[in-house]
Amino acid sequence: MIIGQKKILDYINTSLSQFPSFTILVAPQGSGKRILAHYIADRLGAEYAPCGVKVDEVREVIETAMTVQTKVVYCFEDADNMRNEAKNSMLKITEEPPKNAYFIMTVENDGNILDTIKSRAVVLHLEPYTRDEISQYLDSGKFISSDYDKDLVCDIATTPRQAELLFAYGEDFIDYVNLVIDNIAEVEPANAFKSSKMLSFKKEDVDKYDLVLFWSMFNALCLRRITEDPLRYAHGISVTSPFIYKATRMGVNLGQLYDSWVFKIREAWL
Repeated sequence: MIIGQKKILDYINTSLSQFPSFTILVAPQGSGKRILAHYIADRLGAEYAPCGVKVDEVREVIETAMTVQTKVVYCFEDADNMRNEAKNSMLKITEEPPKNAYFIMTVENDGNILDTIKSRAVVLHLEPYTRDEISQYLDSGKFISSDYDKDLVCDIATTPRQAELLFAYGEDFIDYVNLVIDNIAEVEPANAFKSSKMLSFKKEDVDKYDLVLFWSMFNALCLRRITEDPLRYAHGISVTSPFIYKATRMGVNLGQLYDSWVFKIREAWL
């Protein structure tokens, strides 16, 4: 299901007769880049082929694309981590693209893509989702439960994926964040750092809570308490907000970042 993105959808639908052979979709994780890539393939009447980003995989795709007789959309998903050797291989295919092949790269940050590649592609930045669009997504019928606060989800989620995670976490997540707020500055330092045991610092920690959503929920709940102690909770939000941004940067050690936040929030609240 595609929510929002009217400008990009209009562009796709009005460009089908001369659709670019190389497109880069840019947006934060969970924004629907892959869904849009599937949509492009469907509108072009093409087969959708997900591709790896390792150099050998890229070269194999290029070799195959030179011989295809029917339309194929090759999508290099999560290409932020594509090595320079693979990117340079992409340059060769964009110089003389095969007739029936279309190439799409999905990235979180187009700063990770060589300028020479971007200059040969149509770069489409997905629009940020509005609160109303997140609400529309939650009302789509996919989410049927009373175990979540819809207003709180809409306040926090900036992508459909975040809305899905918050819905899945339910009230247990809110209780956990409230517990951290109540105790992070009251317990001994060693116990304060143990508050991280429910948080995910690696992709494989799928059974734990997303760190960005934890801090976003922390801020949202602090805002709800602001009348109780304006200085304390406003300070908590100002301390936490920069960490949300830092956690989205590539190559950051999330465990160390959380430890740094614990120091900062305790310093602010003690």
